[in-house]
Amino acid sequence: MTDRKYSYLWLPGAFFMAWVVFFLDRASANNLPVSILHLVVVAAALAGGGEIAVLVGAPVCMALAFAARLLAQADPAPLAAAAQALFPCIAIGVVAFLLLSQRRLRAASAEADRRRAEIEHFLNSVPFVLWRSNPRGEIEYLNEHWTHVTGLDRSSVLANERYNDVVHPDDLAALHAAVPHAVATQTLTDLEIRVRQADGSYRWMHIYDKPVRSPITGEIERFGGLSDVHQEVTAKEELQKVRNELEESQRELTVFADSVPQLLWRSTADGKWDFLNQRFTEITGVEREEGIAGQTWRECVHPEDIGPLRQVLTRSLETGEDIACQVRLRHKDGSYHWMSMARRAVRSAETGEILRFYGGATDIHNEVLAQQRVNDLMANLERRVAERTAELLRTEARYSSLFDVGGISFAEMDFSLTKPILERIKAQGVQDLQAYFDENPQVLEECLSNIRTTRVNRALAQMMGYADLAELAANPPAHNAEDGRDVLISQLEMVYYDQEHISGQTVLIGKDSRRIPVHFNVNRLSDDLHLSNLVDLSEQQRIEEMRRAAQDELARANRIATVGAYSATIAHELNQPIASMAMDVQTTVRWLTGETPNLEAAIRGIERLTRTVHRVQAIVEHTRESLAPRRRELRRVDISALARATCGLLESEVRRAEAQLVLHCDPDLALVLADPVEFQQVLVNLITNAAEAMLAGTDPRKITVEISNASEGIAVSVRDTGPGIPDDILDKLFEPFFTTKATGMGMGLQVCRNAVQGMGGNLHVRNEPGGGAVFSFMVPGIAALD
Repeated sequence: MTDRKYSYLWLPGAFFMAWVVFFLDRASANNLPVSILHLVVVAAALAGGGEIAVLVGAPVCMALAFAARLLAQADPAPLAAAAQALFPCIAIGVVAFLLLSQRRLRAASAEADRRRAEIEHFLNSVPFVLWRSNPRGEIEYLNEHWTHVTGLDRSSVLANERYNDVVHPDDLAALHAAVPHAVATQTLTDLEIRVRQADGSYRWMHIYDKPVRSPITGEIERFGGLSDVHQEVTAKEELQKVRNELEESQRELTVFADSVPQLLWRSTADGKWDFLNQRFTEITGVEREEGIAGQTWRECVHPEDIGPLRQVLTRSLETGEDIACQVRLRHKDGSYHWMSMARRAVRSAETGEILRFYGGATDIHNEVLAQQRVNDLMANLERRVAERTAELLRTEARYSSLFDVGGISFAEMDFSLTKPILERIKAQGVQDLQAYFDENPQVLEECLSNIRTTRVNRALAQMMGYADLAELAANPPAHNAEDGRDVLISQLEMVYYDQEHISGQTVLIGKDSRRIPVHFNVNRLSDDLHLSNLVDLSEQQRIEEMRRAAQDELARANRIATVGAYSATIAHELNQPIASMAMDVQTTVRWLTGETPNLEAAIRGIERLTRTVHRVQAIVEHTRESLAPRRRELRRVDISALARATCGLLESEVRRAEAQLVLHCDPDLALVLADPVEFQQVLVNLITNAAEAMLAGTDPRKITVEISNASEGIAVSVRDTGPGIPDDILDKLFEPFFTTKATGMGMGLQVCRNAVQGMGGNLHVRNEPGGGAVFSFMVPGIAALD
């Protein structure tokens, strides 16, 4: 503030001094020294007013000096006076010019210093390492960010030219190769290297080094910088790693898709297929690339199925719903096979828009053909049942009066105490009552203990051998039949599921352990009462057994007389399933011809008959294969599942023998390489023989089938509690045509041994010390064969 105040005083001072010098110069005879004082005036004007004051003051001083000389000159010659006055004017002008030039030079120097400081500040403020190098690539300048990044003093680094010491050793070779090449070719250096940081770690940095021709020197200078790209490089590496993993996953997914035995495909949101696995080519013979490019897969669909298929696919495109249908697909041999096709839409989690469709197809040709054969068989069976039902209805109408006056057995039971228990279970949301009872056996026992027999009629008492009706009514209901618990559970389910009627067959246990086979019908009455009608089937079964025995004997005589040993083997294999079919047909007819046909029981009978028909078919096909001059192909067999199915087929026969059949299988049984038909026939023969062996024995009558893992393979045994086999015939059991049965042919055990030997094992027999016989054999598992 003081300097500015003093600077304002220079102008008045310079003005006053100019007039003083003027008067002195006018009065002085020697004009030169006095005129020079005008230079002081110009300097004061410059100090007080700057360049404008000088530009104004210098001409004024020159005019004053010139005027003073003219006025003070005694020589009358005007030219001489003017020449003398001109000299101080020139001096004043030169000095003014020099003063202005000096002032302007200092201002330019200050501005240059200021700009240099701003540039330095800018270069040190940017978050990058910046440098300048000479045409030889030697760095001559580094900004302060170099020290911030590397921790090294830039002055010492530049003095010793050790700027490459911070480069990772593994990246030096690339740097030494790139920089000389860029210097020699005057091209841009663009390189990513790892640079050591102040903390000793290395980070990825991007080097830029660009050649520029200096406008001052005309030489090539190089300007460059380092930018931190560590995150970008590491992210790129992670992205590449993820991309590699994705490609590997895609390859694995493609291998998986090509390895599955089903046909798989993928289509876009508009229904255009863009992926087919290798199975498509294997099935149709059309290259999948061709099928995708030309969408020629439609040509492989049967002409009769393409229309309905197109409608289903179009509806799925519009609604996005899942589809499942069956179509015939042309195979590469020209034949058409039934395929089960399914497709599902995949939607965007954000918008719900359909992104793609994924689908697959499975060959179900054999299943469809088998179902068609079953449908034909069912249609034939239904026709026969309808004919038989019509005939029975005519017979029932003819003899209705005799039936009305005949003695009909019935029993009435009270379920009122079980109803609150069942309602409590239903309130819990239980859907499967049998599964609930399995998990809560105490609840089942509570229900059974609350069931009471309220009354029975005399016809039932006489049939069961009771003279006193009260004695029969006092028996616990579950003890009056072999499967009394199961019958009562069925009645509990009838209440639980709001059914009005059930029917079935059972064997009543009368007085002195009398067994009476009956057919029963149970109807729900009011007040939670159940009325059971029972029909004695003893005479029917006896007549049926006599008929079957006569037929068996006649068939045996005819077989022995007309065929050889192999024909006898076939008859032995078919005898049991045919007899089972006959019994199932008659039982089903009775269920359908009762007062109220029991369709559920009839369906179960038909299903059991269907399984037996499949078994007969398998035996016939097996026999045909045995006669053909070629070896049958063995398959991988789950003998645990096969054993359970076999025991289910023989359940009624074992029950008729008043025996119990128990199956024990290890949970992790290995698969075996065998013929499933032969394996099943071995089990059927051994279980049937065991049941027949215990007919003349005493209780308990129990057949135990055990299948377990052993070190040599899979061990299979069938054990009974019968009298055993006499020692003198043990060695003859497996001889052809040797039998201990009056109606036997002596081929069953021989067939069993041949079948077991075909599976790589051998059939053995022994007697148990406590009674009973054990037939056992060992077959190798799949792992042992491999």
